[in-house]
Amino acid sequence: MEISVVIPTYNQRERLRLVLSGLEGQTLPPECFEVLVIDDGSTDGTTEMLDALHIDNMKPIRLYPNEGRCSARNRGINQAAGDLVVLLDGDALPAPDLLQTYLDAFREHGSDSVLCGQLYSLAELEFFQDPQRGSLANVAIPSVQKYYLESHRAELILTEAMVRHDFATIRERALPGGYPFPELEQMQDEQIDLFRRCPDAAVAWLGLTPHNSALPREVLRSLGGFDINIPFCEGWELAYRCQQYGCRLYGVSADTYHLYHFHDFNAAATAVRHRAIEYMADKFQEPRIRLLYFWFAHLWPDPFLPEESLVEDLVEFDQRYRTLTDADWQQYQFLLDHRPSQWALG
Repeated sequence: MEISVVIPTYNQRERLRLVLSGLEGQTLPPECFEVLVIDDGSTDGTTEMLDALHIDNMKPIRLYPNEGRCSARNRGINQAAGDLVVLLDGDALPAPDLLQTYLDAFREHGSDSVLCGQLYSLAELEFFQDPQRGSLANVAIPSVQKYYLESHRAELILTEAMVRHDFATIRERALPGGYPFPELEQMQDEQIDLFRRCPDAAVAWLGLTPHNSALPREVLRSLGGFDINIPFCEGWELAYRCQQYGCRLYGVSADTYHLYHFHDFNAAATAVRHRAIEYMADKFQEPRIRLLYFWFAHLWPDPFLPEESLVEDLVEFDQRYRTLTDADWQQYQFLLDHRPSQWALG
């Protein structure tokens, strides 16, 4: 067995079915990979849907109660048989050549390589509960948007037949990077540029996202998999440990397409990102990790950090990270310590 695909999922039945269809249509022969679906306490009929499928190389793993995505991924990693573990999510539709691309890169770069794919998003699916039928989700939808979805349903749906036989159409509809924030596209562009311009980057760990990446099984097991206590950015934390372990990270043109669904974004998203930064800085006793605040602020403005302190891209971030002195860091810490309370760390 060469590849194990690990997919944690929670109440994503309709989108998961499309993801599995995408794996059934891979250019890599099915005897070369297995699919481990970790059903993390779903209550939406995911279990029954998986039971009804007859996919020879798929193995459902059922957890109850819900354990969380990091723990679910670790369950899959522990049962993986493949030398290379490809990480997807239940709403991350793989391109038909995803697994072959990862396998080719793994063979080229070796058994200590960590491979980071690229993300696209299908934003038109945001308010669909079932992308195949075009049924609407039970969320508040603006009346104009609802009318548009209902009147254009036939051209907006995404079916298994399209996944298997007309993937070019899906590519044409997709947006690069994440959605709904254009800053996520810029973030991905900077990650790609970092891999291109700085192949030995000290902060290559910032290029890994856990819903489209591939790592050696034995490295994952040696490191204990994902940290189940980190509140966010768990892929960066894992990749950081991989670099410390001696692995090298590579950017790979292995594409997934986020079957986007409604998210209720609020101020808590910023707070949880801040807690993740503090968690990593404390865990690794590495204050330079807090430079992330100054990189984030060039993407999402922070009115309390002066413009001259911001880090304009990841190449600059890598340079500062490598050369930062204790005296330099004290100046950054002073700025963080004197932000108003609503922007306080943690």
